[in-house]
Amino acid sequence: MYKIGKLFHLTHVVSDLNKVDRWYDDIFAVTRYYHGFAKAAGRDASLIAIGDVIMEPMTPSKVEGLKNQSVKRFHDRFGEHFHSIAFYVDDVPAISTHLANHNLKMWDVTGRPVTPPNERFAVWTHPRETPGQLEFAVIERNTIDPRLQPAWSNEFWRERHPLGIEHASHITTVVKDLAKAKDFYCEVLGGKCFHQHETPNRKRSAFVAIGQDTVVELAQPTSSDTAEARDLEKNGEGVHALVFKTRNVARASDFLKSKSMRPERDGDSISMGADQCFGMVIGFTERPLPGDPRDR
Repeated sequence: MYKIGKLFHLTHVVSDLNKVDRWYDDIFAVTRYYHGFAKAAGRDASLIAIGDVIMEPMTPSKVEGLKNQSVKRFHDRFGEHFHSIAFYVDDVPAISTHLANHNLKMWDVTGRPVTPPNERFAVWTHPRETPGQLEFAVIERNTIDPRLQPAWSNEFWRERHPLGIEHASHITTVVKDLAKAKDFYCEVLGGKCFHQHETPNRKRSAFVAIGQDTVVELAQPTSSDTAEARDLEKNGEGVHALVFKTRNVARASDFLKSKSMRPERDGDSISMGADQCFGMVIGFTERPLPGDPRDR
């Protein structure tokens, strides 16, 4: 049997990696622990830590004769946008076999179909089958993930950075059918739905705890005139937003404004739209999630 662990990273497809790297540095003061070209994946990417969250901004590689065109195809179709959620797992053959038993297709890093249990390192699902693309990867023996090192702490972002980031509150994934998406996350992946909520004239949400430390908000739009609905209509099911839990939303807002950002206030939360964040929606909230098992 497999076990889903920590959030590995959120993948963010961008047009200009160097420009986006500078933005992450300026806004979040990230810890960057990788920047390079991966021939097999057909992409140039960084891996950066923002407290307990790892982001992977990546762009299609511009080398001749590139065999894996999957990142380029994504960028050509969707432009700058969240790409996928990656989780650590302890047993890739086991989870790939489990997913295959539910008639779900998978691919490896080169874009080739996976026949379980042959792939041992990482698999990717199809976004139309698993409300948004998911990656499941084994932790490498000599990992360079800074969060897994003995001396790691997110104290800097929580206590000293003006954004006051405590942790990721949740990742929002827009879905067409909330019941179906909830069934996948809970019945197939073993997540726990701990809170449901309806925002009038906007969305119905189910908050699911999955793995060691991640909460995914499955959000079905109930009005066509919302950012969630427009994202779903244009790009299909997938990651829409990342919301951070902050110690002080007013201070975070003032800092973002000092960086020429335009955060929109909604009670004890703020958000910045995709036009400001290279295709992402980024939010900050003081609001705890009711029943969040991470608070116990």
